[in-house]
Amino acid sequence: MKKIKIPEISNGLFVLLLSFIISFVITFYFVKDNILSIFLAVAVSLIVFCLYSLYIRKKTGKLAIKREDEESYIKCVNAMCFLSREQCEKVIFDTLSSLNKNPVKTMGGITVENKFFYFKFSYDKITVTDIIRAYKKTPQSKNLCFIGVSFSQDCEDFINGFESRISLIPFSKFFPLIKKTGNIPDGGFLPKKRKAGFKSLLISSFSKKKIKPFTFYGLALIIMSNFVFFPIWYIISGCLFLIYAILIKFFAPPITSDTFL
Repeated sequence: MKKIKIPEISNGLFVLLLSFIISFVITFYFVKDNILSIFLAVAVSLIVFCLYSLYIRKKTGKLAIKREDEESYIKCVNAMCFLSREQCEKVIFDTLSSLNKNPVKTMGGITVENKFFYFKFSYDKITVTDIIRAYKKTPQSKNLCFIGVSFSQDCEDFINGFESRISLIPFSKFFPLIKKTGNIPDGGFLPKKRKAGFKSLLISSFSKKKIKPFTFYGLALIIMSNFVFFPIWYIISGCLFLIYAILIKFFAPPITSDTFL
């Protein structure tokens, strides 16, 4: 069963309220009848909300596929970081071999034609020192291809003066080849994520960034109370949103403050 997230509910209410107000104003301008305008506005807003729901479902499906790829990548990164250098070398060698690149194991790395593949898997970013160390191991007439999880900005700046002699290959670009050839190593894992409870969600909503959305919701509900049969609940809900926006305005910590202290 798909879990409904709070942002999806919030965006859905936004679409529903805004489409109702717009359609009511336009309809009332032409027909000059409150009841008919309300019914037509409700119908239009429901249609718009259904279209929004279909869009979210399609978008969520694409995100689920992307999330699956990201999870596979994270598992593979964790596995490679914990494997020995020989085991990592085997994964890369088997991948290149499956792609018919005819790799050859050499001292410190793997050669493919005029390329020398050097790798280092670590949670820390690759530094210029790592690049220089690998470059010294590169055989003559070979171009260095350094595979790493992530590279520091200094590395990017450093290789600019080497033209095609040094290439940085983020593991995120090499991973699809590993997946394609079926050489993903075992032992990968995903870090556990703590589920956000009601208290944490309430704390996260108590931010100055939320003033405008809550103010809009409050005003929209109060405006809608003039066009419905039971306005009291709209008025109460709208007032609660506005009161919460006022509390955030005066009591929420500044955005730039160090809230972690």
